[in-house]
Amino acid sequence: MSYLTQLKTFVEVYRCKNITKAAANLGLSQPSVTSHIQAMETVVDKSLFERKARGVTPTAAAHDLALQVSGHIDILEQKIMSIRARSDAAHGTVNIAGPAEYISSVSGPQIANLLQSGNVNLVLHIGNKVSIFDALQSGTADIAIAASAPDPALFDSLVLDKEKLILVMNRLHGREIKDSTITADLLSSYNVVAYDEELPLIRQYFEAVFNAKCHSNVIAICPDIRAISNIIRSGIGYSVLPDYLCRDQIKAGELVQLGPEGPENIIYLVWNKGALKHPRIAFAKDVISAFANINYFAN
Repeated sequence: MSYLTQLKTFVEVYRCKNITKAAANLGLSQPSVTSHIQAMETVVDKSLFERKARGVTPTAAAHDLALQVSGHIDILEQKIMSIRARSDAAHGTVNIAGPAEYISSVSGPQIANLLQSGNVNLVLHIGNKVSIFDALQSGTADIAIAASAPDPALFDSLVLDKEKLILVMNRLHGREIKDSTITADLLSSYNVVAYDEELPLIRQYFEAVFNAKCHSNVIAICPDIRAISNIIRSGIGYSVLPDYLCRDQIKAGELVQLGPEGPENIIYLVWNKGALKHPRIAFAKDVISAFANINYFAN
């Protein structure tokens, strides 16, 4: 889940030290501002402000959070103002290819601001690694979000976001072994649910954390990581998921995290070489990249 709106509200309250003034500056109601602050307090699991007769006083946790995020929020605001200043030059339909799980779970603010900032329409093309890059090469997609590194001979790109890989298991078996030393040998006696036969993410996690291969029985193959999460939550096996697809379920006790966090996987924004000469593609690239690191900052 993205907390950009709530973070922006938090920074404004932190600077004003007054909810009423912050609400007026943001064009929000006081209850909305209060709700945003409560949401951030839930995320950090700490109180952020103490209410006083004439405003609020930031806690130590608020000072720490403001130090980490306020500069990023300011940069984001500056980028948005710059983009809006030249949005009249962008017209037409933008075709974006990308993985269903990242687009459905993380990309909401990126896509919403693209639609709100300019005179463009949007068509999304959902697919896997191969189909995403094929869509770019064929011209079906103007720009793409990809969880695999693009070929620099064919495409230009930038780092859009990062995801951490988390080993998760269903509640029943996960609770049985969560206090054990988690190893590849231990996991080999449990079923695994994979994206495809090559075990992407699972293979990456095992190599980085265990320096070993996964020898578990592949009980199901499902080319939608969101569905893998639901299968495991229903009581079947284990898998490795991006953090944004499992952090809330782990917190709710619906999934059990085993072992340490895995390696970070980079999310790229990709386009064909020379494509930025088209105003609508350059505009889309700037708007989406202005909202970079949405998932990374949510951790």
